[in-house]
Amino acid sequence: MKRISRTLLTLLKWFIGGVIMLEVASFLAISLSNYWIYGQLRDGERVNYDPYALFLEGVRPTHNNPPSQEKGQRVWLFGGSTMRGATDYDERTIPSFLAQYWNREDPHNPAVMVNHGEDGFNSLMETKYLQKLLIDNQPPSLILFFDGANDSAYFAQHRTPDAHQGYDRVRGLIEDYHRSLFGLLKPLNAAMWSSFTLELYDKFRQGVIRIDPGDPALEQFVDSCEKRYDYLHKVATGFGSKFLLVWQPCWWAETEPVAREVSKNESLILGKRSALRHNFVVTYQAMVDRLEKKPYFINYQNVLCSRTEPVYQPDGIHLLDAGRKIVARHLSQDLKKGFLIAENRDNPKGLAALGPQHAPPR
Repeated sequence: MKRISRTLLTLLKWFIGGVIMLEVASFLAISLSNYWIYGQLRDGERVNYDPYALFLEGVRPTHNNPPSQEKGQRVWLFGGSTMRGATDYDERTIPSFLAQYWNREDPHNPAVMVNHGEDGFNSLMETKYLQKLLIDNQPPSLILFFDGANDSAYFAQHRTPDAHQGYDRVRGLIEDYHRSLFGLLKPLNAAMWSSFTLELYDKFRQGVIRIDPGDPALEQFVDSCEKRYDYLHKVATGFGSKFLLVWQPCWWAETEPVAREVSKNESLILGKRSALRHNFVVTYQAMVDRLEKKPYFINYQNVLCSRTEPVYQPDGIHLLDAGRKIVARHLSQDLKKGFLIAENRDNPKGLAALGPQHAPPR
């Protein structure tokens, strides 16, 4: 009996030790990969809890807005870290470049660009954030969502349409107390769902396990996004605003050729033959096929393919200054085509819809 007890105790020690070592190894893998990709050990920036939006960093300052921000049309720009700006300089974000182009080229019809981009946000969390802002503020002339990369990445990680930043951690805290007996040990249960081991597995699923284009979960994801964007379009209309969804450019999802001399100078972490690219292309194309005829949709998926210099950071999602300028230039041109009327200064609410025919070539 003592021998059995000692054996069981030894096995338990090895099991606990193995779990600890796996978590330590996962911690090192996640932290070092963050440093390799983003130049920092942590993924994302410091955020604060918000009861409406879950967490927020806050509005990032936008340069080049008109001196008097009470006049002119207001544009709320939502998105993840690409919209917020993966740069240390506020004047080099997409909203700042957009304000520069718009207000320099059309100073008699000023527009105030407000950067509501948040690191890690996808369309689900942006929707919650928009609801908070509409409760607390007067609605703008235009509500612009700059989406695609985070929605695709989170779906690839979790394979559910409900995925968002911190999905496992939040769901584990709320649901699993009653789901199993292990939930009685709330601190340990919360630690399990917050573990680096689980995060590493999610990253593995994102970049290694390919998404089947016929997967019912992908269909549910597309259905959920379509309903969400249709809802946002209706909400914006109800407030007298216009809604625009820009499907953002992404190195992983590009489907048009890029000049060879440019490709040689792009330092990306993985090759385009990887499962990660497959997963981005599958989700991107599924969403484009579903949304391309919507009056609020414009596809920038391949808008950077004509580039003459590198425009992506090593992760293939965040942009360099050159990429942010190109995107801002296209946005300025497309807004003037239909979403913001430059000719009519006295009718800021008289906004025309930009139909699918105005979208850049795919």
